[in-house]
Amino acid sequence: MTAGSSLVPSGAALGPATVGGPDFSGSVLAFERNGLLFCCPAADLREIVEAPALTDPLGAPPLVAGVLLHGGVFVPVVDPAAIFDHAPRGDGDVLLIQRQDGGSGLGGGLGRVAGVLADTILGFRRPASVSPAPWVPPGRLCRAAAALEPEGRAFLLAADGLDDVPTAMAATAPATAAGAGATGPAAPAAVRDGSPLSLVYTIGGRPYASSYRDVRRILYRQTMVRIPGGTAPLRHAVEMSGAIVPVVDLATPPADGGQWHFVVLNSPLGPLALRVDTIERPLPLRRDEADPGWFPAPGVEGVGRMEDQAIALVTGPALLRDLIGAEVP
Repeated sequence: MTAGSSLVPSGAALGPATVGGPDFSGSVLAFERNGLLFCCPAADLREIVEAPALTDPLGAPPLVAGVLLHGGVFVPVVDPAAIFDHAPRGDGDVLLIQRQDGGSGLGGGLGRVAGVLADTILGFRRPASVSPAPWVPPGRLCRAAAALEPEGRAFLLAADGLDDVPTAMAATAPATAAGAGATGPAAPAAVRDGSPLSLVYTIGGRPYASSYRDVRRILYRQTMVRIPGGTAPLRHAVEMSGAIVPVVDLATPPADGGQWHFVVLNSPLGPLALRVDTIERPLPLRRDEADPGWFPAPGVEGVGRMEDQAIALVTGPALLRDLIGAEVP
């Protein structure tokens, strides 16, 4: 994936009291660390940085496993397993969690940001419930636990816990409609108008997106296997938690071998793994019903817009319909 060059706010901090509110959109990003299950509210997620190199924290508090230089800012990175007294490790993907502390929501100001390490990113979920977690010792970032399906209880790490750990103060800039691979600041992860959040990714250099509610899982750096006798667009499959999931390509399928990223989407026939080049930031996209033919491509069901930016919206049912010829109810 690509990392942006600056840190921008993700909207108001989201605590347990606001779960189910209009800005929450029912989504958290679930991930595992050292055998434990955690989640982060989608509205507080700024970015996912893939397997970065961290520097030694040199005497930092117990939860901090390293320091990430990101966009010219030194960001403390927490190992969430250390919340439960596991020894911190400095490897893994980093989820950047940000809280806006000053300035206008879209125009600028300062935001507090910290990183959280993850071994495996499971994808987006809608919690069945969120409750306080009084058994977690105070001062350790975690305030609540969420009930996720099918995984079970996950410890919620939200922006309201950033006061417990060292953070960086990052200057923010106005949002832009930067395309894939752009180095300018990206739009915030959530806005106050209630637009649903979508996961943005690129395929063949073009941006696409899928609604969080349609995303079942994110797979990083996975190896595909050939399906015996398979033909395009279903020539490969990928393993997901012991299950074999068919891979769909919107670009020319690569040669066998190598590792790739996948966005696993729900469909009436089961999960479909869409091979992607990069995983980008979440964006609040409103559905543009007036322009359904803006991006004629397989798997595209419509167009999502945020201000002047337009991104093709991909769904599992549309992939079945256009690429496989399946009848979709």
